[in-house]
Amino acid sequence: MADEISQRRRDPKPLVELLTRVLQRIRMVDEKSAVGLFSNWRDIVGEAIADNVAPKRLENRVLHVEVVDNAWATQLRFLEAKLISTLREHVGDEVESLQIRVRRSR
Repeated sequence: MADEISQRRRDPKPLVELLTRVLQRIRMVDEKSAVGLFSNWRDIVGEAIADNVAPKRLENRVLHVEVVDNAWATQLRFLEAKLISTLREHVGDEVESLQIRVRRSR
């Protein structure tokens, strides 16, 4: 019995099953929006922002982003309303606010 359970855990899972679990965990309503937000980030926000701001996760309609430095954190706070408006044009009402974090230097 234990071997059978262990084997089921190792069996490959269909991609759609894994994607559905991830989307449930990040609480995205629309799968197309989730894929579109992260895979089309550069096209949605433009090169200048995409080069300095990376989306990390979306949870409870809060988009968590990581910026390259404090200057970009400040800049993004000024651009937040416009950026959210742009995101809504592309992915609907999935994003209500931003949570900005400065990337740790390595």
